[in-house]
Amino acid sequence: MIRFTSENGIIINKRDFGEADRYITVFTENFGKIVFLVKGIRKTKKREIISTDILTISKILFYKKGDNYIVSSIQSVEPYLEIKEDFNKLEFSLYILGILNQVLVENERKKTLYQLTVKTLDFLKKDNDEKRKYTLLIYYLYFIIKDEGLGIDISKLENLVKDINLKINFTENQKLIVRKIIKNEIKAIVNGDYEKKDI
Repeated sequence: MIRFTSENGIIINKRDFGEADRYITVFTENFGKIVFLVKGIRKTKKREIISTDILTISKILFYKKGDNYIVSSIQSVEPYLEIKEDFNKLEFSLYILGILNQVLVENERKKTLYQLTVKTLDFLKKDNDEKRKYTLLIYYLYFIIKDEGLGIDISKLENLVKDINLKINFTENQKLIVRKIIKNEIKAIVNGDYEKKDI
């Protein structure tokens, strides 16, 4: 008996296969990163094809057959058209999805990262402030670094900034931004007198 599972997920990569099929890499809330086979999707209506596009949250009904996850049905929940129609927002979003595709391990549950990713994409969809977008991106990257177990000990922060400054000539503002990110003082960056280039 086939056991069906329903799950929402963000399409982070896709690859066409054969004449009509497509493999999609999906970051799901409860199962982590999964590669699904969607049979015949490229010969269906445009509306259904959109549900397998990168940077789309879709509801997926699937089952497992051997080592493969097969999609029974897929429906777009949030296509993020506002992001896809804005090159600057699209650049930010694709950068995030590219990082996720590299960092995530298949079937490793990362619920907090999933929720942060959805919030990040929702923010990018609505907000046009460059400074806030860059601040959000560096916070997101730092969250991934911490989530991978590479967090920075606050007591060693000054030495870290000095070590980095030996390799990269940081401005005083850039050093302050590094400190604020590590101390989770994001609003202080957004509200501070920092230029986009420093962030």
